[in-house]
Amino acid sequence: MQHYKKSLMITLVINRVCMAVWIACVFLVPQIARWYDMYSNKNPIFTQLVILMYLAMIPAAVILVKLNTLLSNIRTEKVFEHDNVKCLRVISYCCFVIAVIALIMIYWRLLAFVVVVAFGFVGLLLRVLKNVFEQAVVLREENDLTV
Repeated sequence: MQHYKKSLMITLVINRVCMAVWIACVFLVPQIARWYDMYSNKNPIFTQLVILMYLAMIPAAVILVKLNTLLSNIRTEKVFEHDNVKCLRVISYCCFVIAVIALIMIYWRLLAFVVVVAFGFVGLLLRVLKNVFEQAVVLREENDLTV
């Protein structure tokens, strides 16, 4: 059980570090886009890249907040709850939104297809996990009624 609590705490810390990185990225997006244009050796896409990165940061923020909620619920031993199912659903939708944003980016850079596939696959995995959690909530509720 101690290993489980350490792992959960490490995951919470990583999530909070990612939140700090997200905040830093709010201010660094123009520099990142400028750097990309400088080293890509292709036609500059600064404006498109900045717009799409800022658009992707919205669902990314939602993902980080929902992950924090999910991890906090698990830490307080509220595992098979409707709130966790809702968090997983929202996170999966956000992954799909980021995949669509990256799909738009394919118009300028074909390499964005990697992001589309990655976020689409993670969104699909989360949908499966959400369905498993949803069934577990139903089973737990039935079990609570029989006791």
